[in-house]
Amino acid sequence: MTDVPDQQEMWKTTVVKIALSHAFLLNEVLAIAALHLVACRSERHDFWQTRSMELQSHALIGFNSIEKEVDETNCVPILLFSALLGAHLLGDRSRTQNLTSHSEYLDHAVNCVGLMRNVRSLVLKQWTATLRDSSIGALMMTRNPQPPYHDVPKECRELTDMVRQSDLGVSSIEAYDMAIDRLLWLFDLAEVPSKVHDTPRSVFAWPVQLRDEFMSLLNRRQPEALIILAYYGVILHFYRKAWCIGNSGACLIRAIDALVGNYWSRWLQWPMQMIAST
Repeated sequence: MTDVPDQQEMWKTTVVKIALSHAFLLNEVLAIAALHLVACRSERHDFWQTRSMELQSHALIGFNSIEKEVDETNCVPILLFSALLGAHLLGDRSRTQNLTSHSEYLDHAVNCVGLMRNVRSLVLKQWTATLRDSSIGALMMTRNPQPPYHDVPKECRELTDMVRQSDLGVSSIEAYDMAIDRLLWLFDLAEVPSKVHDTPRSVFAWPVQLRDEFMSLLNRRQPEALIILAYYGVILHFYRKAWCIGNSGACLIRAIDALVGNYWSRWLQWPMQMIAST
């Protein structure tokens, strides 16, 4: 989950101790452990895939029973659950192996973004201070880049031009601006495209910060929203060495490129170049 030694130790010890007191988190820990065995071992593939699905089903049932009762006693395990859920959703190849079209893959990707956003936002809106002071506070400590994000590729910064050139309402512009700002923040934080990552640390930080309006635009498959999502696909592509990410970014970019139409193709030239040349 991370390449930071202290945080690695925390995932191995502290997180497991917390999970022992919260069944929904324990089930997700075991589910993603089984899924990892699917990814790294060829023997008993079907057995571990089935166990992973069963355990995640139990985890989601348990989570659904408490999601409307978030407080200081469960905000920590919910945050941990959200991090593992993001990795699980992208890492579970059984969710995509039978998809037959770019449209189906896009539906899968948008659903993943929505689930990651909804779960984590339950705790980050009200319990950030509690989380930072908790036993897993170190997991939330990271560099916090500030505008104007000088090290971010110019193609990313030019996304604001796309928004300004479109005939959009105020609420849509604000939602897009927020999504683009958080995207630039993550490009800077992750040092993409200068660095390729082999753990998923920080990659799920973008979905959780998206506004309701942006998710609505994305669910309606608005071209501007899809193009912004494609640039997030570039970030995923530079996390491709993480076992739970793999080719998710490249598949997402290709799906969007196939669906948005020629009018928008200029905005997808750079993402397509990134997956072709790296």
